[in-house]
Amino acid sequence: MAYSVSDSPAARGWVGLTSAAAVVADAEGREQAQHGSALFPIACYAEDLAFYSVAWHWHEEFEFILAALGPIHVDVNKTRLTLQTGQGVFVNSGALHAVEPAESRALLHSGVFHPRLVGGVDTVFWQKLVRPLLQPGTPAFFLLDQAVPWQKQVLLCLQEAWKGVADEPFDYENRVRYHLTAALRLLITQCVSGKVKVSEQEQIASERMKQMLRYVEDHFAEEVTVAKIADSVALSESACLRSFRQFLGITPIQYLKQFRVEKAAELLRSTRLKTGEIGLECGFSDGSYFIRTFREIKHCTPREYRTLFC
Repeated sequence: MAYSVSDSPAARGWVGLTSAAAVVADAEGREQAQHGSALFPIACYAEDLAFYSVAWHWHEEFEFILAALGPIHVDVNKTRLTLQTGQGVFVNSGALHAVEPAESRALLHSGVFHPRLVGGVDTVFWQKLVRPLLQPGTPAFFLLDQAVPWQKQVLLCLQEAWKGVADEPFDYENRVRYHLTAALRLLITQCVSGKVKVSEQEQIASERMKQMLRYVEDHFAEEVTVAKIADSVALSESACLRSFRQFLGITPIQYLKQFRVEKAAELLRSTRLKTGEIGLECGFSDGSYFIRTFREIKHCTPREYRTLFC
């Protein structure tokens, strides 16, 4: 089996490709960026992961991630996938996920599209091609490997859809929709056949995880403890720790540090606030600790990071 799986993980304009950008999420970790336009709700990205990773988030849209140059770590809920070159993963609507390079050099092609692109709610296309993927018990993701015939077909469809958005040939909107429709048709065959299913307990655990992320992200600038995070969903501290480790592969406090650093990085890119002011605004009361934590996560100082984006 060419891809690797482990149970414990550690356009954005109208058309065409865009470069990597940090994920902007709301209080629940739900991504706020609009992918594509209201008329053509899809955006495709070509991203070099050498200095970039995608933080934990979720969105209503479907997303496919193709490893143009692997290996690439893709975390979805409680599972870490390591994609090799040529492999991919289809991430379902509402699934928590994150992406990072497995080595120093990694390239990915990804696409994020709203289900309504394939068919509006009151159409047969929605009923037959979209709704089955949104039902309770449907997997959070589908691994895609060229060694498996039906998965190879899905990969080819998604690659063609990505190329259509990238190159914009004549009538590309219809071509892209056609390839996405074909991909979804292959995916729901796996659901309808009963080959894959997620338990109700796993669904509840996923929703509880989202609520804890919401608490962290609502209060990140304040004093946050494991006890407070656990209380937000009526869990014990040990159960809270276990949930974070199972889903994210890190502790709640490690997630808090990462979230604070991502917020600081956003302010470094978008404002002229001084480094010390940004640290305080993001919950770091000590300037040296802020710089040390930022370097630990971003592999550069806040000042060096700002220089890269200015």
